[in-house]
Amino acid sequence: MSMYCLVWKYKVSNQAKFEEEYGRNGSWFKFFEACEDYLGHDVMKSADGSVFIIVDKWMSKADYQDFIDDNKAEYDSLNEKMKDLYDEETQLGEFDLLQ
Repeated sequence: MSMYCLVWKYKVSNQAKFEEEYGRNGSWFKFFEACEDYLGHDVMKSADGSVFIIVDKWMSKADYQDFIDDNKAEYDSLNEKMKDLYDEETQLGEFDLLQ
């Protein structure tokens, strides 16, 4: 069995607000938790708090894509709302976590 993971890197200027919105009880978590195929996410930050790595975990790529397709308007709206919280967003890749 494998797990589908998306890995994102953010360069952040407002650390506290970013942590609030992207953390365990933040807006992104609340949005994704509606899907039973969403397995949560991990948030890591650099020692100086200026760089964050986020790993979103899903049962499969198809599950992720279906959820995004079905909730596109809300996803786009949330994504637009969050743009002020970071200076740079980079998708580092998509991975299968081997068990």
